Amino acid sequence: MKTAHSLQHGSPLYAPCRSLAFDAPLGWLRKGWQDFRRAPLHSLIYGVIFAAIGWVLVYLSSVDNGFLVAGLIASLLIVGPALAFGLYDISQQLEQNHKPSFRHERGKALHEMGHELMLVLLLSLAYLILLLLLPIAMDIIGITGQFAVSAAVPMTDAATLFSAVIFAGLLFVVSMFALPMILDQDTEAMLAITTSLHAVWRNKSVLVFWSLLILALTVIGFLTALIGFVFIVPVLGYATWHAYRETIIK
Repeated sequence: MKTAHSLQHGSPLYAPCRSLAFDAPLGWLRKGWQDFRRAPLHSLIYGVIFAAIGWVLVYLSSVDNGFLVAGLIASLLIVGPALAFGLYDISQQLEQNHKPSFRHERGKALHEMGHELMLVLLLSLAYLILLLLLPIAMDIIGITGQFAVSAAVPMTDAATLFSAVIFAGLLFVVSMFALPMILDQDTEAMLAITTSLHAVWRNKSVLVFWSLLILALTVIGFLTALIGFVFIVPVLGYATWHAYRETIIK
């Protein structure tokens, strides 16, 4: 019987995972596209929601309303997992040969709301720590000037941008398997996070390849004025579910 690695007293640290083939992400995308074709209406609705959020963010950024942008991003930390849960639930329903239902997707997201909020809280705390410590660390090691693009870009803004990039990487490795695991196994947030970190670390080269594919598709989404995200986001959501199913051992 396969069990999670644990402390001496039996508390699990993380669930075990499989080693993946380097080209596994291509299979995830193929399966994600198949799920999109099997549930086109649900897929397009979720895709339009994500694209609409992107358009709002672009507009608010264009009018330089920092408080509104920050508020919307903070809201996305809560709304984003719920929307992602909907996509994962669609793939799970299709996997079980059930017809996708918005009622089922909403119910699943609400059922896991406690674990979602804990995950969001932990990620938010990590981001706040980055914002507080990164400028200090950059100043200590004497690389402040390298991040100041010009006199018009203060150090605080450069540090914030750099910390956002670091946080994006942290968000990727944490949510890669944590969110699908929470939905599938009703797992506590900390166990899901440590499992995701362990699985990403064990399959570093594969997940780097996957992140590059995501980056390439994201660029395509922006080049199409965010319209491409109507199709890209659902496919990536479904692909993430299949990545979880192939990687994490229950």
